[in-house]
Amino acid sequence: MTASISTERLFSLSCFEGLRLLRRYMAMHPSLPVPELLQIIDSVEADARSLDMEASVYLSEIVDHDCPLDGHLFYQNCIKGVLLRHQPIWAKQMREGRARFVRRLDPNDQDVFKAAGLLKDPTPRHVVRWWDMVSGFTRLVVDQEKMEQGREAELLTLAYERKRLSTEGIDREPEWPGFDDNWAGYDVLSYDRSPSGIVNKLIEVKSTKRSPMGFIVTKHEWQQAQRAGDRYVFHIWDMNEDPPKLYIRTVAEVKPHIPENKGKGLWSIAEIPVLNH
Repeated sequence: MTASISTERLFSLSCFEGLRLLRRYMAMHPSLPVPELLQIIDSVEADARSLDMEASVYLSEIVDHDCPLDGHLFYQNCIKGVLLRHQPIWAKQMREGRARFVRRLDPNDQDVFKAAGLLKDPTPRHVVRWWDMVSGFTRLVVDQEKMEQGREAELLTLAYERKRLSTEGIDREPEWPGFDDNWAGYDVLSYDRSPSGIVNKLIEVKSTKRSPMGFIVTKHEWQQAQRAGDRYVFHIWDMNEDPPKLYIRTVAEVKPHIPENKGKGLWSIAEIPVLNH
C-alpha cells in the first residue's frame, strides 16, 4: 500500500508531523507493531486524523531512526530522507543556489523548508553544510543521468555503424574504445572505404537535450580530431526525439566554432551549435 504513496504526500508537514507522533509512540511501546500503534494514536491523539499517517509509516522507513524528534533537525532529516530516496525532479534545481531554488517552489514546499530552519538569513554554518550535502547528492544524480544518456548515445552509434557497414559491404565490426579509455579522444572506431582500401573512421559521440541544440567539445577531443582530419566525425544524438535523431558533423563543419588561444588565455571546452553549422 505504501509503494503507491507519492512524493507530494511524503514531502508535507502533515506527513512529517505524523512521523514525529509515530516515532514517539514507537519509543513508548517498542514491542507493539505499527498497525496497533496507529490504532492507539487514532484513539488518543485529537490531531491524528488531520495528519497523513499512512505516508508517515512509509517515511519512517527512509528517515534515520536515531534522528532527533524536536527542533529543526527533525524536519531536516525528513526532507533529506525524501530527497535522497525519491529524487524529485525539482531537487536537481538545488544545484543552482538556495534563493533561486526556493523561488521556484510552490508555497507549501517553501513552508517545509522554512519549518526546517533552512531559509535562515544570515545562514548558520550547520545549515550551509546541510545544503551542500544534499546539493552534492543531487549533482551526483545528475552526473549519473548524463553518463547513462551518453552511454545510450554511444550504443546508438554502434548500432548505426553496424547497419551502415553491413549495407556498404564492409566486413568489419565497430569497436568501442571510449568505454575502456576515457582519454582515447573518440568513442567508436568504425571503418570507411577509400581509394586505398578500408580506413579507420573515428567517431566522437555526443548526446544532447539542449535547446537550441548544442554539444561540448574538449581541447583533447579537438586535438585528436585535427590529427585524424577527414577520418574523424562527430555523432550528435538529439535525445529529445523518439527515437533519438542523429546529426553527423565533420571536422571542417565544427572548426569555425572552435575558439583560439589568445594572450595567456587557453580554452579547454567549447560549446558547438548543432544547427546553423
